[in-house]
Amino acid sequence: MKNEERLKEFTIEVAGIGLSFLFDQNLPEFEDNNIDYEFIADIRPETKLRVHHDGFPERSMGKKIFSSGSAWSLYRDQGKYVLQDSSFDSDSPPNQLVILESDLKSGDIYINYKLFKNLLPDPLGFPLNQILMMLLLSRCKGVMLHACGIDDSSYGYLFLGNSGHGKSTIARLWSENQAKVLNDDRIIVREKNSGLLMYGTPWHGDFKEVSPKGVPIRKLFFLRHGEKNSVVPKNNAEAVLMLLTRCFPPIWDKEGMEYTMDLCHHIVHKIPCYEFSFKPDRKMVDFVRNI
Repeated sequence: MKNEERLKEFTIEVAGIGLSFLFDQNLPEFEDNNIDYEFIADIRPETKLRVHHDGFPERSMGKKIFSSGSAWSLYRDQGKYVLQDSSFDSDSPPNQLVILESDLKSGDIYINYKLFKNLLPDPLGFPLNQILMMLLLSRCKGVMLHACGIDDSSYGYLFLGNSGHGKSTIARLWSENQAKVLNDDRIIVREKNSGLLMYGTPWHGDFKEVSPKGVPIRKLFFLRHGEKNSVVPKNNAEAVLMLLTRCFPPIWDKEGMEYTMDLCHHIVHKIPCYEFSFKPDRKMVDFVRNI
């Protein structure tokens, strides 16, 4: 067993949630000056993960809970979550395996050593980093959305859309108009002090600018392409359905799903919602600011 003096630890913060990673300091790829990561923070972590690079444990996978079909799968074994970056039916062993305690406060990450140098400072990598965040958010902490978040002088605009709906275009146009882009593809919404805040995440799309900042949401837009800029207000029932189809719901968890649906109802009740058809030019920004 390696002693604590030979271990290297740092913490990232995403949407106010701290995740710490404990590494073997002797890995040649691990150098402080190699880490340029906007989400590294000095906060108390809610989840502590120890990173192993020297082999996978021999254990049963347990009960199947969910499979994405190809990219990842989730099990329960003796009360613990087991998460891997391959499907249940794959003949190939996973490159990454995560074993989490039932309270999600601690766990172990096992990584194929050949991949390790490409996974600093985020050893979970895609998609397991986002699946872990979904698990944590489902514990009454928030929801992750397919969305672009804009901080316009602390006035938050949230633009929701699936792939191809124009989120990265929205990010570029607002960036050219002196606004801050939180993220163009993955946004987390949490309730704080009776208000709703949106946070940038590290997991961006084509537009690479990101920010960990939390900004109050003032207006919410469901994106669609159009010949001109126009908005149609959406009532509660319509808006909730549109929101649910643009979020990352924990569909394997009944209580987590109930919480996510309640939060979506709360979001559309508190925030003005619109379906937004937009023409991708700079006039779009002024149009939204004048709504």
